[in-house]
Order: sequence, then C-alpha cells, then structure tokens
Amino acid sequence: MSSTSINPAQTANDVSLSPLAQATGAINDKYTQLGGEASVLGRSTTEVQPAPDGVGFFQPFQSGSIYWHPATGAHEVHGDILGKWSSMGWERSLLGYPVTDETTTPDGIGRFNHFQSGTIYWTPKTGAHEVHGDILGRWSSMGWERSILGYPVTDETTTPDGIGRFNHFQGGSIYWTPKTGAHEVHGDILGKWSSMGWERSILGYPLTDETTTPDGIGRFNHFQGGSIYWTPKTGAHEVNGDILGKWSSMGWERSFLGYPTSDELNTSDGAGRISHFQHGDITWITATRAVTTSPATMQFHSDIATQDWLPMGGWVNVAVNTQGQFTFSGHMHDSGFPNIDYALAIVIVTPSGIGYTFPRQGHVDGTVTIFGRNRDEDWTIPGVNLQMAQNWDEVTQARLFWKLTAQDTLSAGIQGLIEDVAKEGAKALGAAGIRALIALI
Repeated sequence: MSSTSINPAQTANDVSLSPLAQATGAINDKYTQLGGEASVLGRSTTEVQPAPDGVGFFQPFQSGSIYWHPATGAHEVHGDILGKWSSMGWERSLLGYPVTDETTTPDGIGRFNHFQSGTIYWTPKTGAHEVHGDILGRWSSMGWERSILGYPVTDETTTPDGIGRFNHFQGGSIYWTPKTGAHEVHGDILGKWSSMGWERSILGYPLTDETTTPDGIGRFNHFQGGSIYWTPKTGAHEVNGDILGKWSSMGWERSFLGYPTSDELNTSDGAGRISHFQHGDITWITATRAVTTSPATMQFHSDIATQDWLPMGGWVNVAVNTQGQFTFSGHMHDSGFPNIDYALAIVIVTPSGIGYTFPRQGHVDGTVTIFGRNRDEDWTIPGVNLQMAQNWDEVTQARLFWKLTAQDTLSAGIQGLIEDVAKEGAKALGAAGIRALIALI
C-alpha cells in the first residue's frame, strides 16, 4: 500500500483536501473494503498516481488497479476486463472511468465492469468484450446476458460499408446506424441476412428487432430494402421491392398466399422476378413493372345451417383458378322429420363490389318420407368464367357470403335472395354497392 500518512477514513469524501488526498483516501477505503493484500488485487506496486487524462488518479496492484474520479469514486478493475480496458486506452478510451467494481453477472456465469460510457463483459468461453452506446441500450433492454443474445463475442465494430456499427453476441447481433437506430437480428433470419451480404445486400440495415407475426406463427425483421420472414415449416426467406409491396397490400402472411417459400428469383423466361409463397406466387415484369399474383387455386368454403327450427345443414365450396375455371360443390342434409325444399344463394364478393353468384335450389327428405330415401343431397358443378381470370387480383381478396331459406315455394324468390346476399357482402367489404352480378351457373 501507499506509505502516505493521510487517514483515508477522514479524507475519502473531504472536498476541502487536494484531489490527490481525496483520491488516496478513497482508494485506500476501497482496497480495505476488498480485503487488502488478501484480495484479488494483491499488494500495491506503486503509490497513488495521477491518471494520464489529468482528471483522475489510480493505484496499480499485483493483479489489478483501483481508479478514482471525482464523479465516479474509486473502483477496482482486474484480469481480462482490465486487459481489454487497457487495450482501448484506459480512462482516455470512449469508456471513461469505471463506475463499478468487477461483479458477477446475474446468471452466475460471467463478470463485468460498468464504465462511464459503456461496459465490458467477460466469460471463460467468450473472453472480454466492450459494449457501449445505443447497442448497449438495446442489449440492456432485452435483458443483458440473460436475453436470447447471450454474451458479446466482439467489441463494437465499424461495419464493412463504413456507415454502421455492430456487436456480435453468442445468439445474434445488434446493428446500428444514425438513421436506423439499434436493432437485433438472430437465428435463421440472421443466417439468411448474412448469406445475402449483411448490410451491403439489397436489404441494407435492420429497421426492427425480430418480431412475432400477427398470426402468431412466424417471425420477421424489416430492413431498409425489404424483409425476411421465417416459420418452422418454410424457413427464412427475403421479400423486397414491388413484390413486397404487393404482398403487404394483400395482408402479408394472413393473405391467401401465406408465407414466402423462396427468396426473390429470376423468372424462368428471364422477363422479371418472382417470389414463391405457400399458396401461390407474386411475379414482377421488368418491362412493364407489372405485378401479378398466381395462386394455384382459391378455395371459398363455408358451413351452412338454417337459422330457424328446420333441421337442415351442410356446406358449400367454390374452387377457382387463374384461368377462371371453377367448381361449385356442396352437401345438404335433413336430420329431422319434415321434407324440406330450400333455396341457397352463394355470392363471392370482391372489394370493388363485383359479385359472382352461385344459386342452388334443392330438396331433402325427412323421416316423414318412407325410409327417408333422400336425406342427403350432394352436387358438383364445374364451369369457366373469364371475368374471374381477368379480375384475379380482386378475386384473391374476395369473400364468400351465403343465405339459405326453406319454404314451400322458392323458385320465384331465388333472385331476390341472391341480391340480398350480394348487398350484404359488399357492405362487409366496404364497397359502395354492388356494381355487377355475374351469374356463373
């Protein structure tokens, strides 16, 4: 220890004394608190000395140092954390002076010192690495080393494009730029982004942390130039440009297309770009900048039940493809005593107010008929409607609406029933009204 005769108990916080006397008292107090020569620091190797920045003071020991600053007090630094701090320039580095002693992390695995402008974390596996600024803020908001990221495995580093900064961690990375702020990327999404070239790829820097999708199934990060979406079934795939714009306008993963199953690719004829999705494709044509969607089929399905006492119900399904080919199928069942004549109006309504109609009239027997010989009625009606093909983007956003009535004589009322269903559908989709009713059967 120093041979000074100053009493540390009287001088540690006495601002009337010289800075050297204050520092000596505080450093001596800290050393005693740690256990003196029996502490991790061992014996002192020199007297208390002014720090090179001219503000603070320090005293070196066999296995570490205690640094004092009038704003931070006295704190010890040792081992690999001391080595990292010294390699950065000690108190004249961007970290400044220590504000804690070396401390065990809450997970019990690592060690850290906090400094005026950052922190250094160490584990036996990762070594010692510094984190500071907005990247430190993001990491701390996630839960430090107990977050999905774990411990840092690099210092904060300038990105290869010279614009941003990053730290890699055991379980992911945090990237920062002045424009985008700090955002984390991890797992398969990080793997996809890295395979594309990190920030120098078409995607640029992340704009969000990894986030759960609204449907609760997948995960995504948005980037400056696009997005990467992931699910356990589809893996991680990027979507960008006009194809991304089209997919977002349709409702993202909750659209009929579902999640992407490929990155953006060249079309087979070289005329544009294409992204494959779970239930179809989005294609962009270079010459015209036109964007089209092409699901294999659209399926419109609904269960059907009477809303009064009649014991009848079933289902309907309309399958349509991009060529306008459709199949209207259904099933009705009488589960009670009376025979039932019914009229069923099915209308597929687009957001712009086009209604595609599928009327059905039929009869099912109840037990009043001997043996109830026709309790079930099934039908399958194929057809083609080119207007559906020409209006395909609208069809992919359409919804099926239905109305069922059962009474003695129905044939005269079926058209009115269709019109009622179409109007209800247009209202539900926000259309001003029905512009056209197109009978398909």
